[in-house]
Amino acid sequence: MTRSPDSKAKSILQETTFLTELESAANESGKTLAQAQTYARKCLKEIEATPQETWLRPMSKLARFIYTRSYEAELDINLDKLEELRALSKDHLLLFLWSHKSHMDSFVFLLSLYQNQFRPLPLIFAGINMNFLGFGALARRVGAIFLRRTFQEDPVYKLVFRHYIDHLIRNRMPLSWSIEGTRSRTGKLSPPKLGLLNWVVESCHREHTKDVLLVPVSIAFDRIAEIDDYVALQSGLPKRKESLRWFFNYIFGMKQPYGKVYVRYGDPLPLEQPSTELADSGPVNAGQQQFDVTRMALEVCTRIEQITPIKSADVLAMVLLGANKRALTAAEMYSQSAGIEELIREQKLPTSSGFSLSNEAQVSAAVLALETSGVVKSFDEAQVPVYYIPGEQRLAAAYYRNTITHYFLPAALGEIGLAMCALDIDLPSTDSLHSNVMRLRDLYKFEFFYKSAGEFWADVLHETSRRYPNWDSGDHSIQKLLRDKPPRFGHAILRSITESYLIMAVALLDMEDRPVHDKKAFTRQLMAQGQQMLLRRTISCESSVSQDLFGNGLRLASHLALLDGRGSELSSKRTAFAESVVAALSAINFLQRTYDEAWFSQLSTGKIANLLGP
Repeated sequence: MTRSPDSKAKSILQETTFLTELESAANESGKTLAQAQTYARKCLKEIEATPQETWLRPMSKLARFIYTRSYEAELDINLDKLEELRALSKDHLLLFLWSHKSHMDSFVFLLSLYQNQFRPLPLIFAGINMNFLGFGALARRVGAIFLRRTFQEDPVYKLVFRHYIDHLIRNRMPLSWSIEGTRSRTGKLSPPKLGLLNWVVESCHREHTKDVLLVPVSIAFDRIAEIDDYVALQSGLPKRKESLRWFFNYIFGMKQPYGKVYVRYGDPLPLEQPSTELADSGPVNAGQQQFDVTRMALEVCTRIEQITPIKSADVLAMVLLGANKRALTAAEMYSQSAGIEELIREQKLPTSSGFSLSNEAQVSAAVLALETSGVVKSFDEAQVPVYYIPGEQRLAAAYYRNTITHYFLPAALGEIGLAMCALDIDLPSTDSLHSNVMRLRDLYKFEFFYKSAGEFWADVLHETSRRYPNWDSGDHSIQKLLRDKPPRFGHAILRSITESYLIMAVALLDMEDRPVHDKKAFTRQLMAQGQQMLLRRTISCESSVSQDLFGNGLRLASHLALLDGRGSELSSKRTAFAESVVAALSAINFLQRTYDEAWFSQLSTGKIANLLGP
């Protein structure tokens, strides 16, 4: 049965409950009841979706025209999972929560459903910034619900929005929105925004709606059309305002081939209901509900990560960034990526269709795609061509690497933990590695979505022992083990994050015991501090100087109470934080040296030795 939002949505403004609550909202906002009613009608008109079946076909053609300007026409979809969801939709209310990498996301998400006759299409929440002339009216007709970014101080708007959500849930309308709330500019999945999920969960409780499923959706691209914008935003330039002119420039600016678009549907997560005893005893406990919503959101994000396909370009970007500004030959890239591909196959990690780095020719083809997009450059005037990432493209390359780093995080922290053991005087042991890894997990706690501590440690120990058998036997030094089997992930994945933390640690130490009052001003200070440290070679990675990385760093600093507090206590906390960052970065530099020695020193000294003779 095809469901659509009740055309009488405006009737909610006449409901007795709404009118009673509107009087209170009017008093709170300093409006008369008549003024509040007029404003409520305006709010509902601004919010309400007005989908019409007759508009779906022309809008699908528009969406197809937009993305096929740069992307392949056929969307790469896991249709088997979509068929499972189709069956579930008959007696479940589906809430689709998707990753947000591009302005293309909402187009390709809805198109993936429409082209496969999935009905009804979910209504889709969108930011009010997209409600510009010439687009907003069209988007409403295919189910866009335009939502203000902030409205906590507007009691009438909140009231209208709450009753509208109740209206949709009561009519069991499927809904969809970005779990991140905004586009990821780093490639990593951003922390979930809980606002919309809280509203919907509360509505489901009020309406006693059962059989609700949260559906994780990963939307991924071979290459991102907005990558230049993301680099500019991370570098501190202001965001361009959306408008009709911006929209046309965006569409017709896509001229290069960017490869495929991948839409992956994950296993749905049941929306947990309060227990019968709790529901019967009165309103749901706010603190418990917040915990449940947070836990569900984190689980959705984890499931999105686990279905995101690994692409050849992502792996090669990680390999080239791991070389830390050294140029590599195609043969060297193949030698390094082949081991990573083997790991991907062994663990049965999801990959894009056609993913293969099984020989040097396939690696060369994947590098050529990166070179065409400008992320990689080649130098072919010597006998053997080499490939490298120019400084101005390291943020772009980091974006592609970051889309897959979560798959290799246990191995990466295991490598850094081993390096920390090597830098200690005592012989490495399971206890010392465990201690190091757990400290690192705490340091990077706002950067990734983790399993429970026990499960994560088991993964780290498994990956470490698989790569370095008998690492804790004492028969070999850690440095020799790392040279025999060079590190692959620790230095390649976590350098930029750790260097961004070092920038923040230095800035906080320079402030001594003075608090940080203005985070925006402090972020500008961090951008300047980072540029200086790059020039002085205190740090080596251009992608460390990123507004988005500093944003996560500030969340960590706030959690650790590094931004304000008592003078002497604040100074000691900042010093301890700086020491933990330096310890992690020293281990990463140790990994880098052993990587360099394994891949480059032997090659150079071998050739020189041959020239000199016996």
